[in-house]
Amino acid sequence: MSNYTFCQVSLQENISIIEKNYNNLKKFYKKIKIYIICPDHQIKKFKESLNLDDIEIINEDSVISFHEFKNIYLNLTSTLKYKNEFDQRLKWYYQQILKICYAIKYINTNKKNIIIWDADTIILKKIKFFDNGYSIKYGNFFEFHKQYFKTNKSILKIQPNYFISFLNQFISITQNELEFFLKKIRAEKISSNKIPSYISYLILKNIFDTHVVYNGSMFSEYELLGQSSYLLNKKKQIPIITLRFGLNGILSDSQISLVRLLNFKHITYEHCHQNKNSIGMLSRNQTWPSLIKIIIKSLIKHYLRLIKHNLNYMINRYE
Repeated sequence: MSNYTFCQVSLQENISIIEKNYNNLKKFYKKIKIYIICPDHQIKKFKESLNLDDIEIINEDSVISFHEFKNIYLNLTSTLKYKNEFDQRLKWYYQQILKICYAIKYINTNKKNIIIWDADTIILKKIKFFDNGYSIKYGNFFEFHKQYFKTNKSILKIQPNYFISFLNQFISITQNELEFFLKKIRAEKISSNKIPSYISYLILKNIFDTHVVYNGSMFSEYELLGQSSYLLNKKKQIPIITLRFGLNGILSDSQISLVRLLNFKHITYEHCHQNKNSIGMLSRNQTWPSLIKIIIKSLIKHYLRLIKHNLNYMINRYE
């Protein structure tokens, strides 16, 4: 039985995307429940727009308030050389903390698995998330940001010899994987009400201790949770193809049909990024020439690297 629970952290600008993703999820899975975490002042808008029995709106303050998160940050950055730059992306890091902390809270409270899913991402094909008590380890060849893994190693104290990116815009977590993660970060005995502040402190401190020079992206919740689960169960990662980079508008039904046929699992509309393709993309159509270029490039990269991935896994499987 395909009963799945999802959580998302979002602002109201993603409501139209969340609605499209919800409709697709309902086609693929028998029963779903979606928890959407948003700021207090946007709760009314979310509830008006997504007034559905299987969607629940959560006040982000009930997980950890931005005020509390910022205070933890300020206490760690009195001598940080790149504090001004980091300030500009503080809310980006905050939303990652919200995802991790809500997932921990949900699993500990309900004793059920959960899937974190990006609010700007729409599922295109059915994905199997769990198998025999573990999450299925998906990966991709379109991300590999070394700064993320430096932070991960500082937090987890170990890394696999070989892995590909877990940054797939979603991550599934089981109860046993959460227990393992909490042990790895030395949080298994911390009371539930203190977990959010502990997680915030842990991640921020390891970022600042690890990175002397500023890099806008120095942590990924998907890479951290993915690597932790992989350390517990090193079953071969399954590479998937998704649409994300280079899009300049909303795909038409015929374009969606094409990318589904080519086995693209989901599409991400990064409409909040400050570049010419992203700004205003939700109000215009995706151009065909650009889409074809993206598809060809993605398929070539995926299938060429798939050969290398299979060889590397075989070499490193007995690490």
